[in-house]
Amino acid sequence: MHKVFFSAILFAIICLVSCREEKVYIPKPRIYPKIEFPERKMTTLRKDFCSFSFEHPEYMSFEQDTLFLHRDAPHSCWFNLKFPGLNGTVHFTYTDLKKCDTLSACLHKVYNDAYKMAQEHVPKANALEDFVINNPEKNVYGVLFNIEGHVASPFQIVLTDSVNHAVRAALYFNSRPEADSMAPVIEFVKADIMHLLNSFEWNQANK
Repeated sequence: MHKVFFSAILFAIICLVSCREEKVYIPKPRIYPKIEFPERKMTTLRKDFCSFSFEHPEYMSFEQDTLFLHRDAPHSCWFNLKFPGLNGTVHFTYTDLKKCDTLSACLHKVYNDAYKMAQEHVPKANALEDFVINNPEKNVYGVLFNIEGHVASPFQIVLTDSVNHAVRAALYFNSRPEADSMAPVIEFVKADIMHLLNSFEWNQANK
């Protein structure tokens, strides 16, 4: 009788345990910090030591680059537009084509250097697109490189009037290049660089 009683209790416990619904653990989606984008208020960058001007957002601050590889910068019109709030910088370098021994060779070097810098990001890039810039009304020509993926520099530009001036601009972020988490910031800054590009023009006295 006792055996039957204990067997019945054991059977009931097994039934209760086996019928209990197992808890399913669902991994939480990755959450990124909320980004507070700065106000888009434009200002004009115009310096006596540069042969061009353009509009840029006020959240980007000008800083002249006086040193390059621990030596004086090749030209006074080397500078950075910094935006610490979004942890990035746009680096600008200028080449005075009038001082070249051979114009064609100098232009070739400017474009070749731009392509070489863009190609350095290919191993980690998902895609690299280059777009020809052709604006005869402003005498502005060049190439824009749009680089997708886990890259340090997602946007690069080379501009020239093909005779006197050449300018290179490269967007860099100081944080680890995670394409997914950085995508909103990259797109935000790219839009402002496109405004910069569309407003770019050579100074009348230097055309």
